[in-house]
Parts: sequence; structure tokens; C-alpha cells
Amino acid sequence: MKRLTTFVLFLATALAAGAQQSSIDLQKLELIRKMSPEERARLKSKLEEIKKLPPSERERLKENLKKIKTMPAEEVKKAADRAAKLSPEEQKEVTELAAGFFKWSRRMGYHEGFPRGQFFQWLKREKPGKIEEIRNMDPGAGSPRVDEFIRLYHEFRGVMLGRTEEHARRHKCIPVADVQALGELAPRDFWVRWQELTRSCNARKAIPGPVAPRPLDPPKK
Repeated sequence: MKRLTTFVLFLATALAAGAQQSSIDLQKLELIRKMSPEERARLKSKLEEIKKLPPSERERLKENLKKIKTMPAEEVKKAADRAAKLSPEEQKEVTELAAGFFKWSRRMGYHEGFPRGQFFQWLKREKPGKIEEIRNMDPGAGSPRVDEFIRLYHEFRGVMLGRTEEHARRHKCIPVADVQALGELAPRDFWVRWQELTRSCNARKAIPGPVAPRPLDPPKK
């Protein structure tokens, strides 16, 4: 079975374990309520997959879940990012699948600053199965395949805008108002300005605030 390390699998594993104990965490139920219909369908599918696993494999997943619960949130995010990273073969395939979409974005002037790598990682992590769905669509200009990539392009823009605003509120590395202003920009300007804000945030992390000077001589007794 292909290794599944997304949040959906974590939650599905937790639910499977909870079902065996005849109790399910209310917090997990609240997470399910907030899911979109697509996310709930994906969760149900993963849960069914887990139920079909042999007991030894389910036990291994439960142990992994316990380890994840003890990890800092930042480490969990890094693990999810590593899992979502595309292999060279996957990168080659998605680039070929999105060839028509890239031609459209260049023609429209929407390609400047667009984070291709993050887009495909988001696709792999948040929408498993979507690549297979796109693979079965007709290619070429004006095709369903290009139309689907365009729809995902706009959805991804909204997702990244929300995440960037949340990041700015939490870390205060860039003004929230500047992030909110991104929503007013034309598509051809959005990613260029988003990249500028991201670099500004990274630069602030690299150059921390002033540190109080240390005395040159030890205080006399």
C-alpha cells in the first residue's frame, strides 16, 4: 500500500483507533464538521482503506499516530511538507500535464511569481487523486484539462492568501493590511506582490530585532 502521510490519514487513523475503543474525540468530530464535502469523502475513503489493512499494519499506523501527537506542530508541518514533495518522476508528469495551462498563464500574464512547486505540493497534499482525474481529461487549448488547472489556480490563490494572512497575524512579520490588500490586486500582479511580502517576512526572520548591548567591563564589587 502506498505510504499515506497527509492530515486526512492522520485523522482517519485516529478515528479508526477511536472506533475500536467505542469513543471518538469531540475535537475530531468538530474537525470533520468543518470539512468540505470533498474532504469528508476523502476521509471516508481513507478510513475504509485503513479498515481493510491487516491488524499488524493498523497497529503500526496507531504507533505512528502516537509519535505524531508528541511532535511539535512545526515538526508535523515539516513532515507533511516532505511527504507532499514531488519526486522527479512526479514533477516531470505534472509539468507535462500542465503544459497547456502554463501556455495559458503566460499568455494572460499570470505566470510571473507563480509558485509552481508549492502549487503542485498543495495539489498532492490537499487533493489526492486529482492528478489521476486530470490525467484522464482531454489535453490541448480550451480542453477540460486546462479548464481544471485554471480553476485550481484560482482556488490555490485563495488558499495562499488565507494562509499568508494567518501567518502574518500569528508571527507579525508583515503587516496584515498589506496581505489583505493582495485580494484587491489583478491576477497578473498578485503573485509578484505575494513574493515580495514573503521575501520581506523571510528577511525579517534572518535579521532579528536589536539585542541589548552587553557591558564591556564586569561590574565592580
